[in-house]
Amino acid sequence: MSSLLKNIAKMQIMLADMEAEFGIRDIGAIEKSVLSSVADLAGHTTLVSTKDILQHPLNNVYSRPSLFRALKNLESLGKIAKGGEKRGLYTLVG
Repeated sequence: MSSLLKNIAKMQIMLADMEAEFGIRDIGAIEKSVLSSVADLAGHTTLVSTKDILQHPLNNVYSRPSLFRALKNLESLGKIAKGGEKRGLYTLVG
């Protein structure tokens, strides 16, 4: 049990370092989850739908309004952008 907990701690430290390097260390947990889900979904296509973001397993603990606020915050931070000609499509920035 203690070695498992040590491994979790090491992974969290490594993740914190990576988040700092990418410039997302200080954003909220929900924004991190939404950004991670967009990155995960973007592996299949460059444009990700709001519907898919809302249904992503990383986001199933958050309310719908909270997820929309997180999308707006990430857009204002320049981490994601609206994409395509249809509403509800997002893409990663940078």
